[in-house]
Amino acid sequence: MKKMSSFILILFISITTHAQTEITTPTSTPSLKDRIAGKWLYKGTEEFAVFTAADSTQKNDYIEISPDGNYLIVVRGKQETGTYKLVEAYKQIYFSSSTTKKTKMFTIKSSVNGKLTLDFQTPDLIHTKYQYEITK
Repeated sequence: MKKMSSFILILFISITTHAQTEITTPTSTPSLKDRIAGKWLYKGTEEFAVFTAADSTQKNDYIEISPDGNYLIVVRGKQETGTYKLVEAYKQIYFSSSTTKKTKMFTIKSSVNGKLTLDFQTPDLIHTKYQYEITK
């Protein structure tokens, strides 16, 4: 009986000690806002599963997303600035132009390994995926 109570006591102590040991693992995935911040070079679009690479008029196009809520985009050499709102829960980003005062909503399809894919849906439900790569 004494051996049995000693065994139970040792078992109880080891379980309690193990339960109080906190194992922490580092968070390896930065937040969505941190992943999309930066200057992204335009690579092309995908519609109906067909990828079209950037042509010669788009080779210098890019989007720059600042952590402070501002953006700068260059499309075919024309520059646009404004602010954006990020809804992390739905992976949506709303770009509001400072000149036209219009807002466009994109869904962030991918934002890993130096690549960014933004999906825009037209009113007639056509999806266009804009693909970017981070500049070095």
